[in-house]
Amino acid sequence: MCNHYGGPTMISGAINEMTGMTNKRDDAAADTELPLVVDRINKTYKGGIEANQEISFSARPGEILGILGPNGAGKTTLVRQITTELMPSSGSIRVFNVDVVNDPIRAKFMMGIVPQEADLYEMLTVRQMLRIFGKLRGLPSRHAGARADELIESLRLEDHRDVPNLKLSGGLKRRVMVGIATLSHPRLIVLDEPTTGLDPQSRRDLWALLRENRDRGSAILLTTHYMEEAEALCDRVGIIQHGRLLALDTVPNLRAAHGYEFKVTYTTNGTENKTHTIYGVDDQELVAKVRDKGVRQYSVARTSLEDVYLALTDGEDSDGFTDDA
Repeated sequence: MCNHYGGPTMISGAINEMTGMTNKRDDAAADTELPLVVDRINKTYKGGIEANQEISFSARPGEILGILGPNGAGKTTLVRQITTELMPSSGSIRVFNVDVVNDPIRAKFMMGIVPQEADLYEMLTVRQMLRIFGKLRGLPSRHAGARADELIESLRLEDHRDVPNLKLSGGLKRRVMVGIATLSHPRLIVLDEPTTGLDPQSRRDLWALLRENRDRGSAILLTTHYMEEAEALCDRVGIIQHGRLLALDTVPNLRAAHGYEFKVTYTTNGTENKTHTIYGVDDQELVAKVRDKGVRQYSVARTSLEDVYLALTDGEDSDGFTDDA
């Protein structure tokens, strides 16, 4: 098993050191530092494959920051470096001013982490798992139990609270992992495609839980390939493609910065019907352009995040994304 958030491997080897940190955390110092600073990260695998190239950004308290990109864009490699699973080839990553390479255990203990793959004690029940990790995170036993019950309700796990993790579906395991990551309301929560495999209701329950933690002041970094999720949930969105961070801002600012706030779609009649779309920042100007072409039937809409993505990647195919979130 892996040890992303303190799974079996980590606990057996470092439980005393981790629990000892509960009372050693420098809250005053943490309050004055950004939750996450990624500075010119590069990751090159054997064979010269550049998974991440010169990526820089920071996460702020009280925001949900989404990293959006298709499968294979470099999202998971980035998350694994932030969460100390991989070492960067160059550059630095700091969590509340703690270098994740020089002090990985301390940095990791300051995060709540949801990796892509499940990492649960198979024979423990859902409630046992949540209670144990609550106590490991420094919650008193009584509070750990109450917090476990609260999360079981928030994530709609009531029917599975006493079911061993071994018998859970992939989607249920992912919900448990999100519960573990948010047990102690960590100031930085990192999630790698957390809603993959979830049904629409579970996805929205998870969104509500993340918003609750954001409103409490946590910085939340999540990766996703759901366009709708990034647009609906995230305060800022970074677009990653081929290992490079192409842009990062609010969705309205991304639209405005690239001159793609509005789009007009129309169909021309010829030997075959063809649909055309033109973009701009002024919808009336766009309509005038269409009318100049002699078109009388058209539709006007605000651009979507997918339109911005296609603009940033010069119209490169958006395969690997999923629209329904």
